[in-house]
Amino acid sequence: MVHILGHWEIGYHAPITEQWYWSLPIRDFGVTEWHMMPVSGIRNREQLINLTEWSSMDEYFAAYPNKKRVFIEPRTKHQNPETIWLHEYEHPEDCVYIFGTAGFNPTMIYRRENDDVVSVKTVNDKGVLWADQAMCIVLFERSKQWQ
Repeated sequence: MVHILGHWEIGYHAPITEQWYWSLPIRDFGVTEWHMMPVSGIRNREQLINLTEWSSMDEYFAAYPNKKRVFIEPRTKHQNPETIWLHEYEHPEDCVYIFGTAGFNPTMIYRRENDDVVSVKTVNDKGVLWADQAMCIVLFERSKQWQ
């Protein structure tokens, strides 16, 4: 089963509006397990998706210790110099796709040796996609493999 794990862009967005950027594509690509942090108290209006909010990623990882982790982060010289390009990635059947924010790179804290770090290749490779935008591309690429 696929999980989406993200972090609200508090300061750039508000969960009340940002939830639509995540929930509609999640539903349309058939994912039912959506996890976000921190706890905002938002009520997901998409009835086909289970939204669980966590205080921290530590809490999520404690609840799902054996879930295959796939971090989605831009390829950068300093933080993620060796990532797998999304178009070359073989998606696991059961995994959690983990997304950071404009100011938070979870690979720096939470990556384990066997975890994957995947990057979306763009024309300029500047790492300026919002997490929910990158998620749409990831789920589209995954759908091509698992149709």
